Amino acid sequence: MVYGFKLQRSNYLCKLAAFPGLRDFKGPSYGIKYKKNETAVLGGNVAIYCNLTTPADVVQITWQKIQNSLPQNIGTYSSKYGEKILPPYINQLQCKVIEPNSSFLTLKEVTLEDEACYKCLFNVFPHGSHGGQICLNIVTVSELTIELQLDPDSDGFLNLIYSAVGKPAAQISLFPSEVLINPPEEYFAHNPNGTVTVTKMYTISLETVRSLGFQHLILNMYHPSKNEEKIVPLSAKQGHK
Repeated sequence: MVYGFKLQRSNYLCKLAAFPGLRDFKGPSYGIKYKKNETAVLGGNVAIYCNLTTPADVVQITWQKIQNSLPQNIGTYSSKYGEKILPPYINQLQCKVIEPNSSFLTLKEVTLEDEACYKCLFNVFPHGSHGGQICLNIVTVSELTIELQLDPDSDGFLNLIYSAVGKPAAQISLFPSEVLINPPEEYFAHNPNGTVTVTKMYTISLETVRSLGFQHLILNMYHPSKNEEKIVPLSAKQGHK
């Protein structure tokens, strides 16, 4: 076991079970099913899996969290000693046996600090450890914020500014595009926690809006964690001439 490392707090639930339909990655002499990559939404729950498909005498199963190339034990299970949980996860990590050669780790209410690779290790007698590594990616996005501003230099133009914070960066589109004066200006700010703030400004021709009879614009935000649509009314702004 690896000691001396302080892990970020999180809620974990580790259980042992069987998983059909996962990709099969074979080591030198043992078949192990697991997924190389998993994605979780910030604040949600996610389960990662390992299944030793080759019959073997498993002495112990160990889950490790790997950050900065350093493996850090989270918890172990063995038929001899039962469940062993390392602090500070005593109240957050739980291992239960259903089948001795299969394991899944459930992370509850994930945070950005939970983004890492996790390794499952089956200590097989007398051939040593065999396992797989699953890398967890955390995604998140804020609500789309919108601001409308009349161009101070021209009553005929309207500036539409939106922003969203996400990981990865959100993508935004506007409809109908016929009202735009120029291509939009887009800015990206990379935050220390790994998120990206996207700010985008559209310049809209109110004359075109009036001539085409548009009463509103539609903004669509696309992100792996969710999609969002917002309707931007224009009727109040069209009265400014």
